[in-house]
Amino acid sequence: MAQLCVRPGGEDGSLNGHEYELLSAPALGRLIEEGANAAVVPFGSIEHQGGHLPLGADALLADLAGREVAGRLDAVLLPTVRVGCAEQHLDGAGTVSVPRETITELAMAIAASLANQGFRLIVLVSIHGGNAEALGAAADRFNRTYISACVRVVRGDVGPEPGSHSGHWLTSVMLALRPELVDLPAAAPELRDELRTASAERGAIYFERFVSAIVDAVRSEI
Repeated sequence: MAQLCVRPGGEDGSLNGHEYELLSAPALGRLIEEGANAAVVPFGSIEHQGGHLPLGADALLADLAGREVAGRLDAVLLPTVRVGCAEQHLDGAGTVSVPRETITELAMAIAASLANQGFRLIVLVSIHGGNAEALGAAADRFNRTYISACVRVVRGDVGPEPGSHSGHWLTSVMLALRPELVDLPAAAPELRDELRTASAERGAIYFERFVSAIVDAVRSEI
């Protein structure tokens, strides 16, 4: 496989203009020629998140996690794939889901397009656990097929006790990053005890641990 060149990047998560959809074709070519041959593709989900969180919580956090990971790796950030595999939540109001196989094919197609542009490392970042199997399958297949680039899927560290779906971890991170979208009094009765300890302060710590785990894992393999 071709040598990867992931530059240190800024610990503040700044992207230095490395947002794929905002670049012109010549600007993208210059970035790659200058050594920016890593790309980050965030994957989210649109699903039922109880009464207190927005349906797009996972997609919104994928935006932010992808930006942090890309900034710290000095990588180019792709737009978030917002709809994921949320089959386990189809009974919940508001859930939009696509099959695992669709996520796998989509991830494969995106990675192949990026490899054709000259990227040598494609990092798939997902907040939503339901995407993990599909993205892992895409990475395995891609890495068996391509020798000029590789795909990495690293799960962020959510700690030993993240809590229930829409529970302590996700609510705390949303309180830290998008507090205007959290309505704690509207939480389901079965979550209220768990959410008593949710806070923006904890959420900031959780998010940093999540992002750092991904960045450290990618750097350790370069």
